[in-house]
Amino acid sequence: MLAAGRVTDPMIALLATVLAASTVKSVGAVIAVLTIIGFVVYLAVNVRSGRPEIGSEIELAANRKPYYPDEILEGPRLTRALSTGLLLLAVSAIGLPLYWLQEPARQDGAVEQFDRTFVNRGARLFAPTAEGGLNCAGCHGPGGTGGVAPPFTLTGANQKFAATVTWKSPAINTVLLRFSEDEVRDVLVYGRPGSPMPAWGEAGGGPLTTQQIDELIAYLNSIQLTSAEAKAESEATLRDDLGVGEGTPIDYTDPAVGKAIFNLGIKTGVAGGAYSCARCHTKGASFRDGEVSPPDADLSDFVDFADGSGAFGFALTSGVVPRQFLTLEALIKFLNDGSKYFVLYGQQGVGSGRMPGFGDNPNTLEVADDGMFSDGMLRAVACYEAVLGGESPPEGCKGGSTSSTTTTTADSTDATTTTTEP
Repeated sequence: MLAAGRVTDPMIALLATVLAASTVKSVGAVIAVLTIIGFVVYLAVNVRSGRPEIGSEIELAANRKPYYPDEILEGPRLTRALSTGLLLLAVSAIGLPLYWLQEPARQDGAVEQFDRTFVNRGARLFAPTAEGGLNCAGCHGPGGTGGVAPPFTLTGANQKFAATVTWKSPAINTVLLRFSEDEVRDVLVYGRPGSPMPAWGEAGGGPLTTQQIDELIAYLNSIQLTSAEAKAESEATLRDDLGVGEGTPIDYTDPAVGKAIFNLGIKTGVAGGAYSCARCHTKGASFRDGEVSPPDADLSDFVDFADGSGAFGFALTSGVVPRQFLTLEALIKFLNDGSKYFVLYGQQGVGSGRMPGFGDNPNTLEVADDGMFSDGMLRAVACYEAVLGGESPPEGCKGGSTSSTTTTTADSTDATTTTTEP
């Protein structure tokens, strides 16, 4: 419950919407009531004037009675008729513009109500099976904060059973910071091959309609962390993994720091490893530290591969700089932006849309630096990926021919100190 006197911005917005909607309904209701009253009065007067015939021998029929003389017709009766018409005209002339002025608020309220309806329906779909949902929360955790999927079966050659493993499911409360809505929709519709993520959309063979997929996306939008929250969480996780206290500078040009980010949360399960690169670029990263059944199963074909040796994402162990990207800065830009479907990147790379943009939210292209990772974290990952094939650190990384040391603190993520080392 809210403390007494506490009013939040969402409450104010909701109250304004309700009041606007109420005002519109009130104006419309008043216009309708006045119009109905005017019609009823007019009808009653005319009915009263045309009383039923009692009998021609007792009383002269109404249609044979002399009507009002011209002095009355063109005097009091005409005045009353014109006054009544003027009154109804005034009601329409004043009421309709008032209604029209409130129309934008009414439409905004209708849109907000429509959005809330979609979010609520999406929340019901996301909920655990026990609550009548599709159990998205069973894998991705309540509120999409990351979790563990049910035992996933690994099959080897000729689809022969190898083992069942515990698969870390990534947090999806940051998924729209790195993927566009269309890319998320594709994953929901067609699933993730080789993982526990099934196809949910009709086009992919799943049970959900296009509208239900849209409702799930609306719910995902409602639970997303802000860019600042995601960066704070990723930095806090990094500091825990490195054993570095809050406020202590981190050298983001050090490939060793990049290695920690590359595998961020894989061992600890923080956010289900959603901040790590290894989930896509290292085979078996999502389950190599989980439970295995049978315990003595041979997983040599599935785990213990070198970082960046390739899996769902391409291999990074063959001189990613300069083979794939001519410069470190070009690689950093790719990590920041991600890939776009069928758009060229680097040296003859063709985008599939599967590579997320970790530094720039693809859903808000007009806003810069609103993704999951800070500039320093992007540089650290690039420095690590640049040496995965045994190469020397490139210029701009620690140990390179000309190194610049970039540090950040928890209090000032964007503050940098740059020094040139020999």
